[in-house]
Amino acid sequence: MKKNILAFVDLEATGLDPSRCEIIEIGIVIAAQRIDSSGNGFLELISEHNIQLIPMHIETADPKALEVNKYYSRDWSAAVSQKEGLAHAAEILRDKIFVAQNVGFDWAFIQRAGQEHGVDFDSIVHYHKLDLASMVFGKLYNDPALFKFSLREMTVYFDVVNDNAHTALADARATFEVCNKLLQLPS
Repeated sequence: MKKNILAFVDLEATGLDPSRCEIIEIGIVIAAQRIDSSGNGFLELISEHNIQLIPMHIETADPKALEVNKYYSRDWSAAVSQKEGLAHAAEILRDKIFVAQNVGFDWAFIQRAGQEHGVDFDSIVHYHKLDLASMVFGKLYNDPALFKFSLREMTVYFDVVNDNAHTALADARATFEVCNKLLQLPS
């Protein structure tokens, strides 16, 4: 059995630039690596977390980003301050391996927001970061049925339902499910 716990993370933000845009939602799926009786690896779901954050500068948000992540059509009454939400995420992510569909994007945002609000994610999160797109690319590069390595394309390829795409927890779940199916492919 592998000892490290994985945290499948997805963020929704007010735009694409972490230097000027804010995180509005953090979805986290915590999973343990397991081996079945046949010696095959799989991921066991431990917990799921959805943290909504109140943007401090919604007026500078990219309208297209807010449209994509359905900002105006969702209930944000449970949203907390940036500092409180990031501190809560840090508690959940402590010593976990950070896994994301596009790890560069999500890590850049959470790292920058943490710096701005006094949360040092570099010292809290396990030093390994895993990128799902890279893992799928490495395993399925020659498969003609997979044209791109976006989360949408991978959910279609692996027959993973993601009815609420572009919400953080739904996309974190989809990332977890795709990774679990990837692990179960023959070598």
